Amino acid sequence: MSRNLMVFIAVLALLVGTLIPLTITLNVKVSESPQVTPQVSSKPLLTHTQSLGGITELVGSGLTIFKSYEDIAEFLRNLTSLTTLVGLPRTYGVEVVPITTVVPTPTPVTTLKGGVVRVSGTNVQVVGVDEPDLVKCDGRLLIIASDSKVSIVSINEKKLLTTLNFNDYVKGLYLYNNTLVVITESRPTIRPLPINDLELGCRCGFIVPEGTVNTSVYVYSVLSPEVPELKFKVWVVGPTLTSRLNGRYLYLITTLPIITPTIPIVNDVVVSPENIVRVDKYPSTYTTITSIDVLSGNYSTYSFMTGYSSWLYMSPKNLYLVSSTTPSYVDAYVTFIKVLIKYLPQDIASKVISKLDLGDFSGCVELLIDYLSSLSLDRVKELFSRVGDEVSKVVFNEVSKFYVFLVNGTSVVFRGSFEVDGRVLDQFSMEELGNYFIVATTSTNYIVKVVYQPTPIVVTPTTTAKVVECFRDRCVEKVLTITPTPQEVPKPTFYVMLQSLTTENNVFTVDIINLRVVGSLRGLAEGERVYSARLLMNTFYLVTYRSVDPLYAIDVSDPTKPKVLGYLKIPGFSEYLHPLPNNKLLGIGVEDGLKISLFDVSDPNNMSELSKIRVEGAWSPALQDHHAVTIDLDNELVLIPVSIRGSSGVTVVSYSGSSLTLKKFIGHEGVFRTVYVGDELYTISPKSIKVFNIRTLDKLCEVMLSG
Repeated sequence: MSRNLMVFIAVLALLVGTLIPLTITLNVKVSESPQVTPQVSSKPLLTHTQSLGGITELVGSGLTIFKSYEDIAEFLRNLTSLTTLVGLPRTYGVEVVPITTVVPTPTPVTTLKGGVVRVSGTNVQVVGVDEPDLVKCDGRLLIIASDSKVSIVSINEKKLLTTLNFNDYVKGLYLYNNTLVVITESRPTIRPLPINDLELGCRCGFIVPEGTVNTSVYVYSVLSPEVPELKFKVWVVGPTLTSRLNGRYLYLITTLPIITPTIPIVNDVVVSPENIVRVDKYPSTYTTITSIDVLSGNYSTYSFMTGYSSWLYMSPKNLYLVSSTTPSYVDAYVTFIKVLIKYLPQDIASKVISKLDLGDFSGCVELLIDYLSSLSLDRVKELFSRVGDEVSKVVFNEVSKFYVFLVNGTSVVFRGSFEVDGRVLDQFSMEELGNYFIVATTSTNYIVKVVYQPTPIVVTPTTTAKVVECFRDRCVEKVLTITPTPQEVPKPTFYVMLQSLTTENNVFTVDIINLRVVGSLRGLAEGERVYSARLLMNTFYLVTYRSVDPLYAIDVSDPTKPKVLGYLKIPGFSEYLHPLPNNKLLGIGVEDGLKISLFDVSDPNNMSELSKIRVEGAWSPALQDHHAVTIDLDNELVLIPVSIRGSSGVTVVSYSGSSLTLKKFIGHEGVFRTVYVGDELYTISPKSIKVFNIRTLDKLCEVMLSG
């Protein structure tokens, strides 16, 4: 096979495999400021840093930095022209859809003026790296986001101070040193928006596609919370993938699919070509990282041409974006054609290869159908049997690619990438351990199946018809001549499909310095998939599920040789794991309703379930969002919002000793978060906040939020 053919196949497979999930919508129109907008500071709002923050050092390692907008436009024209090659029937397979599993870290303690006050923070994966949530509290203020509004409540006064109203949907909040960060997403545009070529100095034809949304970051000073001061705003074309706050620096990750000649825009300014880096040879997405100093307003923007990312893991120094891909139907067709070519006459095979070299994939299929139509049915069946047996031995698998960035203030440096087999289920399937990166995946293998549909048998139409005419008791027969309607005889065709096989689970260890896999553990729990994961010291815990809940303990003390220490099988499954003191592990999951389990993991070789609580017919947002769970380590309490048969409230569970006890169910319609400050418990819904004594659980007061 020619080199051009191989390149074409690689490009086509990558594009088709990555285009399918890119049903993301974006919007370039800047949303209006909140309706309650205090005076904006008269100081310079922000400074945009144009420096690459070290990216130029990596040019020699195979990355491409563009010199001009025309260079970008030319690259995009060549890339997007390949998308015309995907007019083939789709294949069918079972896609593993992950359910979010979460493992927050222990709740931090906030120090306030006048002493130390217990304040529950957001449940996060990595200590010191904050995550966006709909509720933030610093012990002085309680801030709640709901739909398009943000309510600011005084903890001391127990009253609503003000409400910020936005035209856009609020995606998340941060609260840092009396600075409030609000992240919103706009509604999609209804028509494409052209980008002014004159401003770019080229005839590039860039547009913002129809259906685009944009992400906005509003930064307020809440020193005077009754009248918050809008310090500055940054908006980026593209929806939010996620974000993190590391100290005073916000890292906002947005995406923009490369399906039209488009280009990232920040604050009405097109990102400079020097800040756009091609990471993958055939990328599908602009992954834009905007790093913002939320105190000074300085920011930098870097856009990387990559595959579409779905999950993020961030430590204080490194940021990992994960792009998981499933084999595409083009992979299946190309595999089939490569095998079939060996059985074709030389002249037909040459024509097929020529069509592929020209990028005429549909023409290639037509050539094959015409040739197969000339053969007898028995010959075609024999041919497809031989080809089918051969292609079924080719196994495709899912792959997850990790893009690794070094972060330092507003500087972002692309360090490199690595790949592992399988699909990463969520952010908690990944952890750093010293100079190693631990990742758990669920992999599904696929094989190619071929079905031939021969030309259907066409019945010769009747050309005459008998007509009987009767008048009273006399009948006369006549013969009517019929001119047959020309019928188009359909051609035979064939279908190529990807058939999914059984699943299995894997654990990989990666050397962070060299970005290479140094250890692996494959084939765990065949036929199941990972539901949750947690790294405690040198033991990595995994929960898989099919009919029972296997909890695996995996030793990663030697990252090059991970090994299973033990496992425990119990009914149901856990979607959320949380470490507790004294070698205890909390699991929240499902078993005919909501299930809360307490595990003893003091001996990973011999784990046990000490206690469990089942709430039949109950559901909790904690099963999908780890920010919904609050752990009070001082009072040994687990606080979980739940819904039970149309009612909602908070389950207060004690984990004292080796047992779980349901202390109380606190009714609160629409409750979705809980927070504690000192000895007060706050249950939060979009309409109200209820305050309780956390020890007695007696109600103290209620604060109504604006409607």
